[in-house]
Amino acid sequence: MTLLVALFGALVAAIAATGVASPATLLRAVASMWSDGRGMWIAVVVRLVLGALLIVAAPDCRFPLTLRVLGIIAIAAAVALPLIGTQRVNTFVAWWTARPPSFIRAWSLLGVAFGGFLVYAAV
Repeated sequence: MTLLVALFGALVAAIAATGVASPATLLRAVASMWSDGRGMWIAVVVRLVLGALLIVAAPDCRFPLTLRVLGIIAIAAAVALPLIGTQRVNTFVAWWTARPPSFIRAWSLLGVAFGGFLVYAAV
């Protein structure tokens, strides 16, 4: 299970690195995914899988309590998204994609750090 956490962390870091290197590319991908309505459900499934994975793998990782808490947060976020509603989430995505490249790069750096943390915690 820790290998899956490390792979997921590497994937997060790689996607976020795209946002650092080319914010426009990341924004196009996000806008495309959210434009046809599948983005919300992809986000829900990814958060549920990540949350469950973090909780199950936590005992074998370097920071078990931290990973459990992150898993619980991920599951709570997955449950909250549909409750918030598609319209509100789409409004937020539109706001986020309208931010300047420096904003996207800063958030993407946090994504790289989060992905790196997951890799480090798992190996």
